[in-house]
Amino acid sequence: MSPLCIRLRCIRLRAHAARLAVLALPLAAAPAAAQSQTDADLKAISAYTLTMPKYKQYLDASVNVANAAAKDPSLEARFEDFGNKSLAEQIKVMDGVPQVRSAIVATGLTTRDYVLTQGALMQAGMAYAMAKGAGMPVDSVVKQAGVSRANIEFYQKNEAEIGRLAKEAQARAPKPPDDDDSGEDDSYDDGDDDAGEVAE
Repeated sequence: MSPLCIRLRCIRLRAHAARLAVLALPLAAAPAAAQSQTDADLKAISAYTLTMPKYKQYLDASVNVANAAAKDPSLEARFEDFGNKSLAEQIKVMDGVPQVRSAIVATGLTTRDYVLTQGALMQAGMAYAMAKGAGMPVDSVVKQAGVSRANIEFYQKNEAEIGRLAKEAQARAPKPPDDDDSGEDDSYDDGDDDAGEVAE
């Protein structure tokens, strides 16, 4: 993940990423202290309830952050290794960068809300893609990965709207200058090409 998802790539939530067992397996190699913090962070993310208003605020905040980064490219360096930090550390970093904090709170979210919404959205999207793509019962995904059932159901119910709003957000955000040469497809992928129905 790019620092702070400045380029909004976190909102693409590609289904194939979910199939790489990102929900739980990466935790196995973490040191004991880091494992404890990671477990606490995952619990906090799972306990955070996604809603459509929060999702819209999150997208608006992401666009605001992207605009701030476009005006001051040096901001990106402040988020080096951001994705490997704990939730508390991520929030502290955001609060320590006035342009980023202002970009987020202008939408009505706190920096904590932003981080948790991002985490819960990615977690639910990956879990839903896993259930949908592999035909796994939602109960199994919830039990094995510790994901919020409410958030998976939110994603399932609003999948099309999530994708539509994500595309709108991408259109509103400044295009990173290196995207033309990256060869990467930035379009939202809901994973429908090879996905089946979610088992109940």
